[in-house]
Amino acid sequence: MTRFLANRCPRNGAVVLTMMSLLACLGEGQPWGVLEASMVASFDPPAGRLNDQGQLKTSANYAVDLDAAEVTFDAFTVVLAAAGAASFDPSNPPPGYSLCHNGHCHADSGELVDYEVIALEMVGGSGGARVAVALDSEPVALAANQVAVDLVPCEPSPCQIPKGELAGLELTVASLTLRGTVYDGLAGDSPRLPVEGRSFNVTVPITKALNAQPQLEGSIGPGQPVGLHLDMKFQLPPALFDDIDFEVSFPQDDAAWQGVLSEALEDHGALTAQLERK
Repeated sequence: MTRFLANRCPRNGAVVLTMMSLLACLGEGQPWGVLEASMVASFDPPAGRLNDQGQLKTSANYAVDLDAAEVTFDAFTVVLAAAGAASFDPSNPPPGYSLCHNGHCHADSGELVDYEVIALEMVGGSGGARVAVALDSEPVALAANQVAVDLVPCEPSPCQIPKGELAGLELTVASLTLRGTVYDGLAGDSPRLPVEGRSFNVTVPITKALNAQPQLEGSIGPGQPVGLHLDMKFQLPPALFDDIDFEVSFPQDDAAWQGVLSEALEDHGALTAQLERK
């Protein structure tokens, strides 16, 4: 599989990668695709997820008072299959998978694996390409208002996309920082946590790449528009703490936090993307 990497030097200036004028017809040496991209990040839970004190409610009736939420990004990667490569068909899953329904398949290992993950695995052996674009390495403080995330210019510039079938978009998060206090959201004579709550202050690497929803689709090649505009949004999910029973299994160290936060970002769809062709 071919890999294309962006220059990792920090960048100041506009968030959108400014590309050369797109050509109606490609001359010799011109790319099949030219990428223009932008990205924003936020944490804006809906009103129904907040209690009267503005604390984040979890599905297990805990209340999380977040003092800080910061994310450091690494890169995003456009994944392509080779031109003409077969796409994933849930009615005919690849070896190692069976019983595909409701957006996932049963793996031979017993795991439930999302369709998008299986499709990306299939791309890995198809002779496709991965075009990685680095993101500014400064931590981004997340709030309700969207914060622009700077992209690092490709080298050579502009970012060029080879011929193939668009198969996915991945986001790599370098680290996530969370600081706050969790309280028992239930009233009663047997509180699950101390009245003053339990505090946490963690910075952990995120080990799993996030797959964008919806999955990118389209062809890069003859007869197709050269320009691609990719609009990405990272949202720290309101369900971030839903899978934690803070009374029984409060994460005791960075390794435990790393595991639950990586799973939460993967499971609760933190990345969305819209692609326009022109």
